[in-house]
Amino acid sequence: MRIGVLGFKMATCFLMGGLILPLGSFATNTLNLNQLAKIAIQNNKDLKAAQYNVFLATARIKQAGLWPNPSLQIANSDDHFFTNEGEYSRSVGFTQAFPISGRLAKRKNVARVDIAIAMAEIRNAKRQLRGQVANSFYAILITDERLKQLNGLLNINQQLMQVSQKRFLAAEVSELDANTAKLEYQRLLQEKQVLGSLRINQVSQLNQLLGRSKQTPLLLDRTLPNLIPLPNLTQLQANALQHRPEMQIAWLNFNRAQADQQLARAERWADWTVGLGVQQDKIFVDGAAAQKPDRALNINIAIPLPLFNANQGRIQETTFAGTQNLMKIKALKLAIKTEIASNYGQVQALQTALRQSQAGETFKLINRNVELAREAYKNGQISLFEVLQIQRQQNELQTAKLNTLEKYLQAVTQLCTALGNNRLTLCPPFSERRTLNASIHHEVC
Repeated sequence: MRIGVLGFKMATCFLMGGLILPLGSFATNTLNLNQLAKIAIQNNKDLKAAQYNVFLATARIKQAGLWPNPSLQIANSDDHFFTNEGEYSRSVGFTQAFPISGRLAKRKNVARVDIAIAMAEIRNAKRQLRGQVANSFYAILITDERLKQLNGLLNINQQLMQVSQKRFLAAEVSELDANTAKLEYQRLLQEKQVLGSLRINQVSQLNQLLGRSKQTPLLLDRTLPNLIPLPNLTQLQANALQHRPEMQIAWLNFNRAQADQQLARAERWADWTVGLGVQQDKIFVDGAAAQKPDRALNINIAIPLPLFNANQGRIQETTFAGTQNLMKIKALKLAIKTEIASNYGQVQALQTALRQSQAGETFKLINRNVELAREAYKNGQISLFEVLQIQRQQNELQTAKLNTLEKYLQAVTQLCTALGNNRLTLCPPFSERRTLNASIHHEVC
């Protein structure tokens, strides 16, 4: 059976169409990136564990507002084992420590900041989780495109192998050509098996992020982000500094240091202790009639004086902690600005590279060369080595385009993750509505 040029052209068009045309959805019940991010936030085991930090902080604020327990004091003194004259002294009473200078309220203020920090840490964990899901999602899509590319090459090389075998049987070429075609086909087949193994690992990693079994099948929506103009870099940096959870955590740590300082100043005065009790005494007077017991009401108060320990070290520690947090905020601002500027530049450069690769002239030319080489080999005008060289050139161009697309998707993911909560059109799955605004922003010079 003679294999014509038409079948080769169809196979080539099938191979190139996957790279020139947009990636579309091929399954009805597919999951897009936004849906995957929501599933991960709902089911991710590490995120669920992190959410318990809020409950822990809530329990601490409850404990911080509790008063010390009162003490019951019972005392008895008598001379039963000594002179046994009937003398005794008995008392019963209660003592209660009273926190002063608003110490309990200041402890609750510290605990409230801890709750805000825990909630900001959860938002930051969600931000990072969205980025991890996006990286895994796009990695699977790129692997699928590479598998599609290899399937097309396998189809073409299978036809080439059949042509070489027919020409060898017709004594038009040597056995070397037939064996070379078979070896090239086996090489591509092994490469496909390696990619298949890689895809299994990528699906397992994504399922782990989604909190599902690693063997759970995934049907993914293959829609990719559009190439859109980026907003102004300065505006993106300003928005990131406002919405990035790490900045909120840094400011909250500064607020916590201030609350700690107020608490340390309040703790200079220890609790005042007030006691209330009843005492009954009976004494023996030598040579006198028996005495009647005397009863008395005891009231006492203990006021510690901060003469030697005024909590100076603790106050100084909290002052330095506040200054340290301000320095960390300055460093974090610079790190965030640098990170966004770097990712922004990468996205811009890769957008330009993708637009150039999507022009289509290069791929039309290489497709034409492959067709001409295939037809020339059938007519005995060129060697099999030249055909394989042209096919590899085609494969290298396709691989270069996929590599550019992969790096672009990685850069987009890094930029959107770095922006934090920014509702940029380029990255809607990375955005969420803010649920807490507990931080007070200051300008650090």
